[in-house]
Amino acid sequence: MKSQNGLPMKDLEIFGVLKNGKYTIPEKEVTALKNGKMTDIVELKGLKSKDIHIDKMPARLSIVRGEDGSPALRIDPVYREPKFHPDLSEVERNQLVRKELNNIKKSYVDKEGNIQSEIIEYDQRTKQFLSYNPRDIKSPHRVNGEELNPQQKKKYKEGDTVQLADGTELQLSPSSPKGIRSNSAGLVLSVMTDGGLSYLLITGIKKMLGKESQEEKAYSKGYLQAIKEVQKQVERRIARNPNDKDAVHDLNNIKEEYSKISADPSLPKEVRDDFDIHKIKGLNSIDTEEGRNPRKRSDEQDNDVEREV
Repeated sequence: MKSQNGLPMKDLEIFGVLKNGKYTIPEKEVTALKNGKMTDIVELKGLKSKDIHIDKMPARLSIVRGEDGSPALRIDPVYREPKFHPDLSEVERNQLVRKELNNIKKSYVDKEGNIQSEIIEYDQRTKQFLSYNPRDIKSPHRVNGEELNPQQKKKYKEGDTVQLADGTELQLSPSSPKGIRSNSAGLVLSVMTDGGLSYLLITGIKKMLGKESQEEKAYSKGYLQAIKEVQKQVERRIARNPNDKDAVHDLNNIKEEYSKISADPSLPKEVRDDFDIHKIKGLNSIDTEEGRNPRKRSDEQDNDVEREV
C-alpha cells in the first residue's frame, strides 16, 4: 500500500496501527504523525513476524524518511532504564536525565569531511536519547505574528531558546508532546509552504525546562492578532468545502480558544468583547454534529490545530 498523507501505510498495517482501513491509535496521535511529530505513548498489540511475537508494547511513533525521501515508521519502545548514547559522557548523560539541561549540541565530521551538528535530548517517557540534525529542521517564518530573523531561526533549529519582543519564549523539543516548549500555553506559528503562508495553532504546550510557571492566560498582542488569521484561513477552507470535517474541527478549537480569551479578566473589556464568539459574525453559523458538540472531539484531541490551516 502506497503512502497517504505522508504516512507509510504498509508499515502502519504491519505494526497494527492500521487495521481494516481504520487506525487503532487515537486520532490526535495520527494527526501528530501527519504533522511530522512524535506521538505520545501508544500501545502496539499483536506484533508478529518470522522472528518475533509480542502481545503488546508501549512505544512512541514517528515518521522518518529514507535517502530517497520515502516515509517509514519509527518505533521508540518504552525502556525501564535510560538507554546509552555513544556521543555523551556520563556527566552529560546525567545532566539530561536529571533535567539539568534540555539538550546538548555535539559536532562531528561526516563521511564527506563536512562538519555537522547533532542536537541530543532525553525523552523522559521512553527513557532513551533522541537526536536530530538542525539542517533537517524547518523553522517557522513567524511566531505570534512576529517575523523571526536569521539568528532566531538558527537558534530555533539548534534547540536554543528563542525570545520574542513581547517576552514570549519558545524552544524546539522533539521529545515534547507538541514538539515545542514555551513560557506560553499557546502559540501561532506561521510556516512557508508551496501554497504560501499557513498558520498552525498549538495549545497546551509544556513549560520550558527551568522556567517557573508564568501566567498562562497572558495573551500577547501578537498572539491575539495571529489567531484571527488562523480563523480566517479555516473559514476560507470551509467556504471552499463545507463538508471538510477537519476544518470544522479546527474552527471549534478556535472557538474554545476564543472562549478562554473572552473570559480572561486580566484583558481589557474591549479585547474580551472582540473575542466573544456570540458577537462575531458567522463564527457560529456552522451547524454540524461536531459544531453542536464541540467537546466531543476536542476532548480527545487536546484542543490543537496542528495541521496546516
